[in-house]
Amino acid sequence: MNGPDRRCAVLGDPISHSLSPLLHGSAYAALGLDGWHYDRVRVDIDGLADFIHSLDLSWAGLSLTMPLKKAVGSLGAFRDYWSRTLGVANTAVFEQGGPANGLSLYNTDVEGIVAALLEAVDCCRADGDPDDLAALLEAAGQGRQDQLPRKPYGGARALVIGNGNTAESAFCALKVLGVKRVDLLVRNPEHCDHMLDLASRLDLPTPVVVAMDQGEKAKGALSKADIVVSTLPSGAADPLADLLSTAETREARASGVKAIDERPANGKEANADERFGPVLLDVVYDPRITPLMEVFCGIPGARAISGERMLLYQAVRQVALMTDRPLAAVPAAAMDRALREA
Repeated sequence: MNGPDRRCAVLGDPISHSLSPLLHGSAYAALGLDGWHYDRVRVDIDGLADFIHSLDLSWAGLSLTMPLKKAVGSLGAFRDYWSRTLGVANTAVFEQGGPANGLSLYNTDVEGIVAALLEAVDCCRADGDPDDLAALLEAAGQGRQDQLPRKPYGGARALVIGNGNTAESAFCALKVLGVKRVDLLVRNPEHCDHMLDLASRLDLPTPVVVAMDQGEKAKGALSKADIVVSTLPSGAADPLADLLSTAETREARASGVKAIDERPANGKEANADERFGPVLLDVVYDPRITPLMEVFCGIPGARAISGERMLLYQAVRQVALMTDRPLAAVPAAAMDRALREA
């Protein structure tokens, strides 16, 4: 499908580790978009406005990662439910006429987290029915908890590690999944007022805030949670892995009790009446298996999933938005294959 060259990119600092070009590039190939290109560009907060204003009419859209998700808000208009709720965007699409005519901003991180956590209990598949996946992502992206096809996490207790932009998206995702409360484990408890406000706006109980360096309290917070979402950058959660690494978990890992996998080992679907072991989503994907994931899988029945699963599912609507195609037309299965083979 030949046409005029179009450009997209992921921006951030650092950015060399990003797998977004792999995902978007595989989507373009499956869609026959021969003239489309997707790159990585290292851009910090100070350089964001100048970079965007320098772009020409060939540019269709941008993915935004740390530290740009909030900074981009002053350069465009929030267009979807979660970007307006949070004032945070990970996707920018240029209006007709190019960058000079402004940016439409979206947040697809929330649906990415929802889908990744549902995949962990076999309630979501990238290679399943495209209409089913589109419906799930649409429901999550609009905050429609009642429209989710399954609710295996209803009434669960969750813990979010971190208090940045992705932590805010994690709170929203966990609300969509129907958890009963979300607590916080952070490096600096004094910087959590915005998270407490968000919990109130989402009609969640006031989170208990624990500092990562509080030893036994931090370990207790981790052990009480049914769902843990770590939103810290690579390496920052490693001390928690050391905290959890008891003789029992080391022995379990050595005996191969639990392999790291995106789906339950027994292949059975979870439902609201079934109980499952604790689930960890670590948004880091470089390395793909983090120390926290490794030690978490020493807990009997636990499941740990890499941030590349969130990355995959948040990219599906990004492709739809940037290429102006229906969500169900995005080749999620091809994107998933490329990610697994990388």
